[in-house]
Amino acid sequence: MSRAAETLASIPMATLSIMALCCFVYLYQVTFDPIVQDFTMCPRLVLYLNEYYRFISSALFHGSLMHIGMNMMSTMAIGTSLENQIGTFTMALTILWGILLTSTIYTFTSWLLYIVFGYEKMMYQHCLGFSGVIFQLSVLEANLSPNRIRSVFGVFRVSSKLYPWALLVALQFIMPQISFLGHLSGILLGTLQSHGALDVIFPSDAYLRNLETWTSLEIITSKPGFIKMPETGSPLRRDSGGLLLAIFTVLGAVVQFVKDVCETIKFCIFGRGADANENIQLPELGAAWGAADNLGMGAGRENDIYDGEWAGLPTIDEARRSERSGLI
Repeated sequence: MSRAAETLASIPMATLSIMALCCFVYLYQVTFDPIVQDFTMCPRLVLYLNEYYRFISSALFHGSLMHIGMNMMSTMAIGTSLENQIGTFTMALTILWGILLTSTIYTFTSWLLYIVFGYEKMMYQHCLGFSGVIFQLSVLEANLSPNRIRSVFGVFRVSSKLYPWALLVALQFIMPQISFLGHLSGILLGTLQSHGALDVIFPSDAYLRNLETWTSLEIITSKPGFIKMPETGSPLRRDSGGLLLAIFTVLGAVVQFVKDVCETIKFCIFGRGADANENIQLPELGAAWGAADNLGMGAGRENDIYDGEWAGLPTIDEARRSERSGLI
């Protein structure tokens, strides 16, 4: 078996299926060259022209080979890890609801910005790609991951739960043309689901476990790539908390992330601060580079500067005499 075949065989069924569907759609784009704007997510066209098919088509279409390549590699990595923990049926439903609800959140937010603030740019903007759902899956996977700390592009490390938020900001700086609101919609949806706010639209664990025993579905459940639900039930279930806890968690995560970013910017601009630098003693440096007024140079106190500490350098008086004589 080749390396590529081994890699494909290791991808669970639901993750592999959505990857195959996206690749098939992109093959259709390359072959028939349709007008991509007819399939993108555009809130104005959805709300005022009732083009609701864009909720689905916008997640399956991609803008370029690099676009779909990056999205499918991310889907393979995140989806494989998540599906192995929650099972194929739960993963399939998560992806299905993710496609529909990320687009819904995107459209609703764009409409809200227009109604409340008169900001209409998002209503006319076109976006496409599977990355919104990928961010939803990344939130779920990060919450289930045993690793408490993750690295963002090897540059800095954050907690696993803040990793999708850090990735959102980092990607926006690296590629400003990508859809910030589309990715944010996926993060919000994933946060809601991870706290049980979407349990009402998901079948119970008992029903899904019973579904795995149906003889009519053996053509699916008997495949090597099918992952059964854990005996303890889906780890995404939450007994309490629900929507209110999810909302407070999202707000808390945003506040903490903004606070960390502000602290980082403050450190980069102002350093550690005077209190943190008390252990650093550089009197000569401070005197040599201090303000003239503080040293009393205007009152003829040039000798207050410790010229003797600067071995090998001319004194201030010598430098001035040399400058007047044209030597310097």
